[in-house]
Amino acid sequence: MISDEKGSALIWFVFLVAILCLIVLTLAASIHQYLFARELTDFAEQFAVATKTRFQTETAGNLSQIANSLLTEIAPRYSFSDLQLKSLSMEQGETVRVVFCSKWNSPVSAVQATRTICELALAR
Repeated sequence: MISDEKGSALIWFVFLVAILCLIVLTLAASIHQYLFARELTDFAEQFAVATKTRFQTETAGNLSQIANSLLTEIAPRYSFSDLQLKSLSMEQGETVRVVFCSKWNSPVSAVQATRTICELALAR
């Protein structure tokens, strides 16, 4: 081995470890974003069903009043950041359509990312 080549393998090893760490951290942030979106979808679906059920059982009040009261009642139980009810409608007289949006923040400090995620739910 020539004395000039000592340590060159160490440089490649450190470089590859750094790349591997970056890939793992990016993958962790991506998985967290996916799970966050699924949790928001589940919340939106449960909210749509609850709104539809209350709308059918209560004789007084319109859909938006029922949805607002339900949202103020259950939203504090969840840890969504900037949760917003973007859209609420009754389609064809029997299907409740809701769209919720919330801000997702990356849990990995090396991969700083923020994104607004919106999910749609329908209840019949």
